[in-house]
Amino acid sequence: MAEDTELDAFLEDSAADATEAEDIVNELEQDPESMEPQTFTVRGHVCEIRFSRKRIDLYEERHTPIIASFYKNDGMFTFKELAAIAGYGLKVQGGGYFLPQKAEEIANKLIDTNGYPVVFQAVMMALQRDCAFLFKGAGN
Repeated sequence: MAEDTELDAFLEDSAADATEAEDIVNELEQDPESMEPQTFTVRGHVCEIRFSRKRIDLYEERHTPIIASFYKNDGMFTFKELAAIAGYGLKVQGGGYFLPQKAEEIANKLIDTNGYPVVFQAVMMALQRDCAFLFKGAGN
């Protein structure tokens, strides 16, 4: 039980970030609704990367805008950017988001353990699935 209490200390209130799903007309190759999130186990809890407009706004208040970084780096993110972006989207499956600072530490460990490509793919799928507006009109 001590582990759950420790984990809870790093989570934000997910109710404040809950939003209703909207019908999205998109030009992605894969339907965002059919994209299953990549899961990771953190301290015995199944976690996933999910984004909302609010999570993107929080990230961009403190970092370079995601799309600016994406285009500047020819479709990639620096190691530090990937850890930060993944951190802002990291949440317990069915639960709350981690606090960004702690989540970035966890995301760094996920990258070390699983490799940059696995975490990058999880982030990109989450961005396409949850925030298709970022890519709309980008020549898809």
